[in-house]
Formats: sequence, C-alpha cells, structure tokens
Amino acid sequence: MNNISLKARIGKNVKIGFCVKILDNVIIEDNVSIGDYCLIGHSNNQKNISTLIKKGTKINSHSIIYSDVLIGKNSIIGHRVLIREKSNIGNNVQIGSYSDIEGCCKIEDYAKLHSNVHVGQHSIIKSYAWIFPYVILTNDPIPPSNIRRGVIVEPFSIICTRSTILPGKIIGFGSFVGANSLVNSNLKGETIGSGNPFILRGSIKKLKIPHSKKNAYPWISRFKKDYPRNIIKIYKRLQKKYL
Repeated sequence: MNNISLKARIGKNVKIGFCVKILDNVIIEDNVSIGDYCLIGHSNNQKNISTLIKKGTKINSHSIIYSDVLIGKNSIIGHRVLIREKSNIGNNVQIGSYSDIEGCCKIEDYAKLHSNVHVGQHSIIKSYAWIFPYVILTNDPIPPSNIRRGVIVEPFSIICTRSTILPGKIIGFGSFVGANSLVNSNLKGETIGSGNPFILRGSIKKLKIPHSKKNAYPWISRFKKDYPRNIIKIYKRLQKKYL
C-alpha cells in the first residue's frame, strides 16, 4: 500500500509503484515514474522545504530522495540510489544503481554516473562528465572533521572505475582518469592521469581507438548517443571557456 501525503502535489500521468511513500512538500511534475518501495521527501526534522521532481524523470525501485532536492527533466535514477538534502541535479542526468549522493552537491545536465558511485558533500559534477562504477569523490582532508572540500569534475571529463578523488581536487575539462587511480593533485584539461601514485601521462590525444591510429578523444567525435545534435559545437564552446 502506498502512503502519499495529501499535501504533495502530483502532476498528470505520474506512475507510482507499490509501497511508495511520498511526504509533505513534494512536487512531482507530469510523466514522472517512481518504482516500488521508494521514499520521496524524507526529512531530518526539516519543515516546509520542498523536493521537486521535474517532468519525465524516472526513479527506479528502492531509491530514497531527501527533502530540499531538485531533480531536473528526463533524468534517470537507478535502483537503491540515495540522494540527500540540498542536492541539485540537472536535466537528462543518469545516476546508476546503488549510488550515493551525500548532499549539498550539484550535478549538471547530461552528466552520467554509473553504479556504486559515491559523491561526497559539496562535490560539483559538471555537464557531460562521465563517472564509472565504484568511483569515490571524497571531501574531508583530515577525517574525521567538519571540513568539506568538494571535488570538481569539469565538463566532458572521464573518471574510470574504482578511482578515488581526494578532497578539493579538480578534474579538468575533457580529461581522463585511468582505472584504479588515487587522484591527489589537480588534473589539467584534456590530460591523462592515472595510477597510485598518481602520474600525469600527457595529452588525451595519446589515447587511440583500439586497432586504429585514430584519436579516441575527445569522445564526442565517436559517441553521441542521447546527447543534443549540436554536441560538438557545445564541446568547442565549453573548451574555449575552460581551457
């Protein structure tokens, strides 16, 4: 049985699964889908702080969305995802199953997080970034403490699986972090970095398509699925801004 507050505002054509709880001050726009056993608008004694789920978003089963969260249009939230307070998630964002967004975070349009990604408080993940499974974005330089230095992941950058980014580090525009890396320094734009200890490896142009001499990066030259038609123009515009 569902438990939906009479104070919640539910739009048209919203699909709500089995045993879903939607609390006060939740606003769900049209054409949203919420899977079984989800909790939307959970609060730690915060009153009159709304949660907004915009049009066309899909939230899969067993996910928990706290109060004071914004999720933009046409986003996809996987199974058993936790999104805590003061998180601002853009349009067309994908967050994979078992991921953990620890609050006070910003994830911009078209960013993609695969499964089991941990995003520490005050992290900023910018548009068109890719974060692969089991990546950890940390935020406390002297744990345990009350210091919070969020990681910044700039547009079009790639963080490969099982990498850990230390507090306050910047992953530069269009850069590439190799798998199993421990990132303890900033990574410049369109640069490769990998390893533990972390080593800068040079320009992303060193990376080639397998069995080919063609450049693999920038990746938008070969991969455009689910992106705007003018994605190459967007890349070039942001490239001028960040580099």
